[in-house]
Amino acid sequence: MDKDVDKGKDAVPENPKKHAKSFKLLFIGAGGLVVLLLIGGVVYFFFLSSSSSDSSEGKKPKENVASAIHKMDPFLVNLADPGQLRYLKVTLHIETPLKGEEYEKRLPQLRDSVLSVLSSKQFKDISTSDGKNVLREEIKEKMNQLLVETKVQNIYFTEFVIQ
Repeated sequence: MDKDVDKGKDAVPENPKKHAKSFKLLFIGAGGLVVLLLIGGVVYFFFLSSSSSDSSEGKKPKENVASAIHKMDPFLVNLADPGQLRYLKVTLHIETPLKGEEYEKRLPQLRDSVLSVLSSKQFKDISTSDGKNVLREEIKEKMNQLLVETKVQNIYFTEFVIQ
């Protein structure tokens, strides 16, 4: 009977070693699989998602059209706040395609349209980031109503001071 007990004692240490070894292999295999999945995700995100999203949405790739950026003289206007005297000083840069000279020819009309938009605003309308974005789009829309051949692509605020 002592032999059976000895065999049992000898057999017990081998099983934990085999179990630990198989657990290590399983852990290494799972870690390798996770690394491969991460690499695959990165490759998909950077290489495949940008090209597939353009084709799946039916969008044409943007053409690299040269553009010009025109600096407008600063605007200084009274805001339309009732009962308060507030001033807005804004300097705009207007991005247009490099087509024709229409922008320069219509500059007085463009400045007038910007002045009209700016002076109609209240402090609460333009004090937030979202308010500035709405203002940018409104100015862009007004300018594009005046321009026939050249359209405004972007408007950049390079100075925006409210006092």
